[in-house]
Amino acid sequence: MKVTALRAGRSKNVPLSAAVYGSASDETIDIHMFMFVIETAGTRIVVDTGTLSAEYVRQHHAYDFVRTSSETPESALRSAGIEPDDVDYVVNTHLHWDHCSNNFLFRNARILVSRRELEYAIAPLPVHARAYEKLPGLQAPWMSAWDRTEAITGQQAICPGVTIVPLPGHTPGSQGVLLATESARYLLAGDAIGVYENWHAPNWRESIAPTIHTSLIECYETFEFVSDLQCEVIPSHDHRIAESALFETATSTPAGEAARV
Repeated sequence: MKVTALRAGRSKNVPLSAAVYGSASDETIDIHMFMFVIETAGTRIVVDTGTLSAEYVRQHHAYDFVRTSSETPESALRSAGIEPDDVDYVVNTHLHWDHCSNNFLFRNARILVSRRELEYAIAPLPVHARAYEKLPGLQAPWMSAWDRTEAITGQQAICPGVTIVPLPGHTPGSQGVLLATESARYLLAGDAIGVYENWHAPNWRESIAPTIHTSLIECYETFEFVSDLQCEVIPSHDHRIAESALFETATSTPAGEAARV
């Protein structure tokens, strides 16, 4: 199994309180946008597809978003030797704008989204409408690949060692991808655990929910579920994932690749 984390831009100087519920810290962090590529058993899987252009993000969302030319989704994928047309599956951990805006690139892929997520994305609460781009004059980005989008329920194995698992709380249909390599288990957690500050591995009860959530109760039920998985958690927006063994071991991405994270 080879796993590559491709950075597709970042939002600069975001208050930590925007990622960690109830934080009183005045610290700011950069929120990194990642696409994860999994290559195993002749199958290519992309987990989350990033944002549209930096200009688009700055126009429609309150973030100081930057992206180099090498961080456009197409450039990042091709630098890893991946052609979008050769991808077999896309997994959207959820349908917020920063996780699904480039689904359209993957013309031959089956796009797997939780049924609960699809139902909520169509009619979110007003406070969540911008996150789903359910706004006048905008089309929700995931709809650009409507014809290839498949609704799934619960856990679903994609291929040996790769399983989608439900992680509700951040959104009703948040999900992650559980990876079982020869030596360890890892969870690409989406925004259920967006940064390491959300997760306390020694005791899930001391974890802190993401600031954006639809159910605080489900967030903590998800923390308990993740703890029972006995895996290393890979947050969706944290540059420190480069330090994970997932991107250093022979069964995944070479260390030189991980340096691009």
